Amino acid sequence: MTRAPAEPHAARVPRAASSGQRRRPRLVGLGTATPAHVLAAADTRLRLARLWRLTGDDLDRWQRIMVASGIDTRYGVLPPEEVLGLSTEARMQAYERLAPELAGRAARAALRDAGVRGGDVTDLVVVSCTGFSAPGVDVALVQTLGLRATVRRTMVGFMGCFGAIVGLRTAVGACAAQDTAVCLVVCVELCSLHLPSVPSPENQVAAALFADGAAAAVVVGDRAPAVRPDGGARGELGRVTTGRSRLITRGRDWISWRITDAGFAMTLSRKVPAALGAVVPAIVDEAIALGDARPECFVVHPGGPGILDAVDDGLALGGGFGIEAARHVLRHYGNMSSGTVLFVLAEALRRGHRPPALLVAFGPGLAVETLLVLPAR
Repeated sequence: MTRAPAEPHAARVPRAASSGQRRRPRLVGLGTATPAHVLAAADTRLRLARLWRLTGDDLDRWQRIMVASGIDTRYGVLPPEEVLGLSTEARMQAYERLAPELAGRAARAALRDAGVRGGDVTDLVVVSCTGFSAPGVDVALVQTLGLRATVRRTMVGFMGCFGAIVGLRTAVGACAAQDTAVCLVVCVELCSLHLPSVPSPENQVAAALFADGAAAAVVVGDRAPAVRPDGGARGELGRVTTGRSRLITRGRDWISWRITDAGFAMTLSRKVPAALGAVVPAIVDEAIALGDARPECFVVHPGGPGILDAVDDGLALGGGFGIEAARHVLRHYGNMSSGTVLFVLAEALRRGHRPPALLVAFGPGLAVETLLVLPAR
């Protein structure tokens, strides 16, 4: 691995004027969960080649795509043999049946990490782009987690891989409006339910990259209770800003996620990595100015190895400053859409990185979303 420079791109940006004694909402807990069904790369490559009946050049291309994905292991709620050929209706029935359990496991882990009981939650934000039902995952979580019937519920739907940042931003708004609020953000994505029946090059890329997973975070207002059930003081992971949003309009159709009669269809243009590498430095500068801090860690959504390479180069991270956590998550979990950036944040913290940390994610639009986590004190 290339030795990281003394300072990444963003560390060279002058500090913005002090924002005074503003007390931002606190991030106090994280949790993640994956399904039980393991999709090892070598096995998946063979199974899908057989299911798609690939031969000749088509088979060679599929094998190259799988190797280039950089993914060793992913997880899914159902094996590919049970998904291929299902109608969109059948896929949505599977989502309604399977998503709440996975979401609930991630949510319980985040609540435990924060030392919060279900009855303490005042706001629930559920993020997903891989399924629809009403009543949905939000109502199921109210029932299974023991949340109050008065909890305020928000659904963030169909925004793609940057959904977790939008969910966290929604939590920040709720906690800023009521400084005693306790907000639970839950992302759940069952990408495997949209395994395409037609093995076009675009569909093969999607099948190689995407996976299932759930992630959750607890964000609280400045005057929310801060005591664990065991009586100890709850540790804070950091304070959260509203972040920045940027549309790269020339890339409107470079990432798409559309509903078809055979599930949801994903496209990802080869133009995306270079475009992101070119604009991310300026977007990061804007996020730093808003948050009044220089990131020491970059929590980047692992949309694919090419995207990580482009961001690594664009920000002059030299393979460090948190980008290694994103590569780890991509290799061991794949791209789980919205919640993946929270997996990366948890991995970065496990590796010893600390705020200020900048979360960066990308998705349809072409959109870039950022959110800065500041030190707790």
